[in-house]
Amino acid sequence: MTARAPRHWLLYLSVSTALLHAAFQSIRVLVSYRTLALGGDATTIGIITALYALVPLLAAVWLGRTVDRGHATLVLRLGIAVTALGGALIAFSSGLVVLALGNVVLGLGQLLATVSGQAFVSILSRPGELDRGFAGMTLGVSIGQALGVPVAGLIAHTGSDGGPVETTGALLTMTVAAALALPLILGLRQEPGSGRQAGDKAPQSVRSMLGMRGMKPALLSSMVVLASLDLVVAYLPLLGEEFGFSVLLVTVLLTARTVASIVSRALLPWALHRLPRKWVLFAATAGTVVPIALVPLVPNPWFIGAMLAVCGVFWGAGQPLTMTWVVELVAPSDRASALAVRLTGNRLAQVAVPLGAGAVAGTTGVASLFWVTAAMLSSAAWSTWRAFPSVRSA
Repeated sequence: MTARAPRHWLLYLSVSTALLHAAFQSIRVLVSYRTLALGGDATTIGIITALYALVPLLAAVWLGRTVDRGHATLVLRLGIAVTALGGALIAFSSGLVVLALGNVVLGLGQLLATVSGQAFVSILSRPGELDRGFAGMTLGVSIGQALGVPVAGLIAHTGSDGGPVETTGALLTMTVAAALALPLILGLRQEPGSGRQAGDKAPQSVRSMLGMRGMKPALLSSMVVLASLDLVVAYLPLLGEEFGFSVLLVTVLLTARTVASIVSRALLPWALHRLPRKWVLFAATAGTVVPIALVPLVPNPWFIGAMLAVCGVFWGAGQPLTMTWVVELVAPSDRASALAVRLTGNRLAQVAVPLGAGAVAGTTGVASLFWVTAAMLSSAAWSTWRAFPSVRSA
């Protein structure tokens, strides 16, 4: 049964998502600088970045089952509270252990908010409007990132003695932004009867979901795109330091990618009326292989910004489309669980890739990470190409 959608539910959900992701993205950029300020290096950044995804990796499927049972409202509210707690821990951290703990809590908050928010889209969207709902929600993600990261960059500053970047003020600002998402979703409720009912079939197992035609390529595409985004966010500050870029310039470059994703997601419904869905999905990875590989080769901020903007256009379209791809493969009563399986795959990539990236960066340099990312994107593009028969064309 589909819940009766509250008036303007997608607007409220998208704005709250924007506030949360302003916090998530900017705090994660600031964590790299704070790690360096506390004596960490490239390997430490990789470890702390991976910890962000650790709890979601272990708990996403269980949480998806919980949401499928009708608890999306509670989980979303809890996610906002936990996010604010994680931001506060990071802001007041005076050592790497507390910083790492704060990143774990922040990752848990992101898991709670993401699974429940995506579930609301699948619950409240009218038939045939899943793309619109997921595009609207992910548009909120991109707008939040576009606004949050440069604001954080303006507030953060290098110490007067030329020492480490001071991040506390920016971290506290983003923590408050996350907390402001709570009033927006207080009227958003999952009505009785919209969750799993006694007469529904038994929940589909994760193994069964993974065996469905098209599920693995959908997960791989999502995993690789998100891992690529994470590597850019975590290691562009390090590459920027090598090139002599300021904190503000690095945040502007990251914002170029985000703004391009905003345009892409805003135009996605229009584009899908004119282009086959499968080609847009293929371009989400294939179209970014060359641009991401070129980023470390030319130490010019205009060039790097242009390459990241190209990536933003394609990555921005890929994420909402893989959400629709995944939920349309399963029964409505298993949609939150399927999205949680997708999120688990994303978090697996976010744990494994940064750990490997930290080791690579420590031995072969930061530039090599961008070439490894290009190789991963090539693999995902080939997988999507082979899965074309399982992708709905319109």
